[in-house]
Amino acid sequence: MSPPGEPDARSAAAQQLLGRLLGDRAAEFTAEVVPAAGECDWYEIDSGPDGVTLRGSSGVAVASALRRYLRTACGTQITWDAPVPRLPHRLPRTGTTARTTSPYRHRYHFNVCTFGYTTAFWDWARWERHIDWMALHGVTTPLAMTGLEAAWHRALLATGLDDEAARRFLGGPAYLPWNWLASLDGWAGPLPRSWIDAHADLGRRILDRERALGMRPVLQGFSGHVPRELVAARGARATTLPWWDFEVGMLDPRDALFQEFGTTLLTEQTRLFGTDHLYAADPFIETTPPVDEPAELAAVARAVHGAMTAVDERATWVLQAWPFSYRSRYWTPPRTRAFLDAIPDDGMLVLDLWAEHRPVWRSTDGHRGKPWVWCMLHNLGGRPGLYGKLDEIATGAARAGADPHGGSLAGTGTSTEAFGSDPVLYELLADVAWQGAVDDVPAWLETWTRARYGRTTPALLRAWELLHTAVYASEGPGPPGSVVIGRPTLAGDLRHELPVHLADPPSPDPPAGLAEAWTLLAGEAAKEDSAGPLGRDLCDVTAQLLTHAACAHQWRAADAAVARDADRFHRAAGELLDTIGDLDDLLATRPEYRLDTWLADARAWATTPADADLYEGNARRLLTLWGHTRSELHDYSGRHWAGLVRTFHLPRWRSWYEHVARALETGSPYPAEEFEASLLAQEERWVADRGATTPPGPDTAAATLDVVRTLMPRYRVLRR
Repeated sequence: MSPPGEPDARSAAAQQLLGRLLGDRAAEFTAEVVPAAGECDWYEIDSGPDGVTLRGSSGVAVASALRRYLRTACGTQITWDAPVPRLPHRLPRTGTTARTTSPYRHRYHFNVCTFGYTTAFWDWARWERHIDWMALHGVTTPLAMTGLEAAWHRALLATGLDDEAARRFLGGPAYLPWNWLASLDGWAGPLPRSWIDAHADLGRRILDRERALGMRPVLQGFSGHVPRELVAARGARATTLPWWDFEVGMLDPRDALFQEFGTTLLTEQTRLFGTDHLYAADPFIETTPPVDEPAELAAVARAVHGAMTAVDERATWVLQAWPFSYRSRYWTPPRTRAFLDAIPDDGMLVLDLWAEHRPVWRSTDGHRGKPWVWCMLHNLGGRPGLYGKLDEIATGAARAGADPHGGSLAGTGTSTEAFGSDPVLYELLADVAWQGAVDDVPAWLETWTRARYGRTTPALLRAWELLHTAVYASEGPGPPGSVVIGRPTLAGDLRHELPVHLADPPSPDPPAGLAEAWTLLAGEAAKEDSAGPLGRDLCDVTAQLLTHAACAHQWRAADAAVARDADRFHRAAGELLDTIGDLDDLLATRPEYRLDTWLADARAWATTPADADLYEGNARRLLTLWGHTRSELHDYSGRHWAGLVRTFHLPRWRSWYEHVARALETGSPYPAEEFEASLLAQEERWVADRGATTPPGPDTAAATLDVVRTLMPRYRVLRR
């Protein structure tokens, strides 16, 4: 048997991937891994009478060849919402294709926050599916955070903390990513030992599979964040940095404990998980450094990189460029230069995290010549709504790489905080990762439509033309804000408070063309389409239109309440509550939009009832209050999920309705402070609840198309 890194073993791993994706039809395909002589991956396809041979430089390249063959020869594809391709009875014979070589060494995937907002409670079966999806979409450089708490636990014990203090510092499982980002610690825990052990095993399994397919996972570096008990016990020099509702202790890089703990952590991590020499560390991701002089920032950078190279002389620091935009007033050109120049060019890889909307490569002089990755951030916190920048994704990286300042571009990737929305963006970016650019987006959308639905019709093509212009050519930072997840208030103009996130303002008016696309998709959908991609797209477009309707109703209700017009208020507020209920009924038809699944996944990791309650509490709080009762991060990760809408958001708006109605009836002022207190208590009760969340709609197994056709006559005003 060949060792794991040899071609025979890699070909076997790729063939096994084909078996998972294609079932019995995998016998008609042969995977051949031929290691690349250069740095960039390549693949080719040979389709003849004896079957289809997929040949490439890695398992990832072979999987990408499969994706190309499915799309171009078979008119089908595998996406996260359509994991089973529609293969023809006889596979098309296309001959031998020209070799395709990616222009990018790195095709990055994940955001640290994704390990909270999306993958926090995934089991191996769910991870296996996603790793296969990553391979199909060309990912070579995935961030790998699962199970790293085991390395932290060992390092904390080795440095003098006891078990209870170490697990208290780590906090709750849904909040581990923000511990890794040096943003919080000790929150919503302590972390049970059973979680640590089980996720160390899961993390190793994930890494083994990623490496078998030719990926180079990014593990964790050390940025200076340690428990304050450890700082006090060792008399170390440190400072406290605030982040929203929280504070964290950060070691002075000149203190001996910085290098001691950093090398201990990376040594334990390597012992548990191995290494591919890539380490993520972000000492000031959303905090302001406690120093002013460029030379002091350079010292921090050298200390962070030094902790890596002390353990691994081949270490590359993977740095998110987010602070250079988020704290742009602090990160002046001299400070940025000093920080980046402190590290050799071959010792750092920079992620331009929001390159499709707010790139920073220009303002940092091309990241000072460091290799860098053009990343699509796309979604913050899992916020709902159709949104994207197809045209920028299609050509943005190529234009950046051709610019004199962007010439050290080394890759593309996704850095989204939460997965599951707008699959069209990720399919386009996967093509960009291999082709460098997609010059004709409308033509690409025709191919997408055929692969998405298994057919093209004038109506479907027109629907996607409209969706392109209505929501996928956005100039803003996100989808229109959702009133549904907005927080009710009786202060000011009585309009909702938006969560702290970078979305466009809410609007009562749908973008031009969205309602027409709705009508076209509904007209093309047959009963058998309801559970597939067309049903999913129809659900998403309908939900977006209901969001605009909810905004219109809430604004009218608020205006009527301010004018003390009771009749008009009751009509508009009643319509608001009805629309929110309709949204929940719609979402209940889709398995990907169910709160009960999220909560069940959380509880499934528990070995005791107390742990199950802790995990469910984490899962509930992250989507609602986020942090403390009065947290400024309220609803940052609010979702349009069935069960969440009906049991959390709808009761908040019903309470608002009742408080306003009572004040109108009695002629009294609106009790803003009293309502706020009651709302906070209501929200905390929901987080503490362990009751049923399955929506009691008319039929939770109803077909999406049936629900949409019921809703369309009631919202005909949106179709004008």
